[in-house]
Amino acid sequence: MKLSVITPVYNRADCVLRCLESVALQIGCGRNIEHVVVDDGSKDNTAELIRTFADGKPHVKTVFFDQNRGTNAARNAAVSQATGDYCVILDSDDYFTPDACDVILNAIESFHDARYFMFTRDDRTEEFDSRYGQGAIVRYGYSDVLNGEVAGDYIHVIPRNLLEKYPFDEGLKIYESLIIQQIYREVGEMVFMNKTIVIAERNRSDSVTWNTLRTNEKAISRKLQAAMMELKLFGDDYLGIGNRKYVDSLHFNIVDNAVLMNDYRLAKKYIPSLAGWRKFLMRVIVIGRLGTIYGRCLNRYLNFKYRSYGIEVKK
Repeated sequence: MKLSVITPVYNRADCVLRCLESVALQIGCGRNIEHVVVDDGSKDNTAELIRTFADGKPHVKTVFFDQNRGTNAARNAAVSQATGDYCVILDSDDYFTPDACDVILNAIESFHDARYFMFTRDDRTEEFDSRYGQGAIVRYGYSDVLNGEVAGDYIHVIPRNLLEKYPFDEGLKIYESLIIQQIYREVGEMVFMNKTIVIAERNRSDSVTWNTLRTNEKAISRKLQAAMMELKLFGDDYLGIGNRKYVDSLHFNIVDNAVLMNDYRLAKKYIPSLAGWRKFLMRVIVIGRLGTIYGRCLNRYLNFKYRSYGIEVKK
């Protein structure tokens, strides 16, 4: 059994070596492991550090983009170079615990009927210990995903052939959860082990996680595309288990972000699907062409909200 660790990197000269070294430490366990690292056109000396580190280390494969193409493009490039039976994504500002790959491969070898595995990051350890108990093993079904039981950040271990079948959407750059959910639907059941295998860093102002919170036009456009894609791909699945509330929230997200983009034609198309005060509010905004004013009010609210969490919002 071979495991491919895939890592997209962009401007991480300050921490990429920590990530690379954490994978290199796994090689000593005698397991069949490779590390596919894709530099996404970094503008600092990240690429140079990767080249130097990879020299003389046969477990490291490298790909270098001439220009920044986004995290999802880097992930797809890594998958295309991977040769493992399973892949695990390790972000460049995170790093493995010393026994991470051994834990992963032991789980794969122990659960012969499973195809998809999930593990814990250190920033969710307390939450999962409280919910399930330390070291607990839980089998999630696809209905658990649709009901919101499987939400937030996990460490996903996925068969390489499924990542090839469902490539990450390079137009969205982020929102990888839309691709992951298609794989959830195909495999039907996921094994979650409440074992921390990754130490996560999420306090950087340039982190992808924080970038999703920015109140700029690109972020709004991506949120709009993601909501429309989720409704198209999974709307019937949500309705099939009676989760009408979530489908309604997707309709509102589409209208909300369309208004922020001043795309009133698109907003009008989805307003009939809304109800109550949301329907009234969006009708007033669309009729009055008040998207710009609405956006300013929303930005002030989001700036206040994010700063209360210590997050710097960049325009």
